Amino acid sequence: MNAEIKEQKKILRQGLMAHRKSLTKNYREEASEQMLSHIVKSREYLLAGTIFIYVGQEDEVNTLLIIEDALAKGKRVAVPKIIGPGLMEACELEATEDLYPNRFGILEPKECLYRVDPMSIDVAYIPCLAYTKDGHRLGHGGGYYDRFLPRGKFNRTLLAFSEMEVETLPLEDFDEKVQMILTEHGLERV
Repeated sequence: MNAEIKEQKKILRQGLMAHRKSLTKNYREEASEQMLSHIVKSREYLLAGTIFIYVGQEDEVNTLLIIEDALAKGKRVAVPKIIGPGLMEACELEATEDLYPNRFGILEPKECLYRVDPMSIDVAYIPCLAYTKDGHRLGHGGGYYDRFLPRGKFNRTLLAFSEMEVETLPLEDFDEKVQMILTEHGLERV
């Protein structure tokens, strides 16, 4: 890992976290609802039998709207569960009531009763602190998604507020790209 790039990312994350926290609750709620309306019409979502989606925290996209829609439509929903430093698994979720805060305050299943093979996932909805138009993302720095994403052949769709788009990001060889970006303005292929 390049020490200079690592430091650039650390500094960038601090500013981006503050910027995301400064977004109004009203903006976040309306943007999340608009994203849901775009997702439910997307070909990838409509054809997906199994989706992998993170559970958004207070200042992130409200993914519970998407999770509840997917469960109501009979889709198999898998959410991340941290199993070790930098490691996560996809765990099947049967109801949002099965989610509990982990040690970082992130909602995840208390127990991973059914692990979902990443090769059986059709589409993954991925978080970020910031993104570029060409599909690069900056996460929170744990490397969880950079390790998980190569394990499957699913469509990778980034969920982000348009306010979090940046021109460039410091990149390393292991940083994974996405194929699509969904903001409140719609879905774009990269």
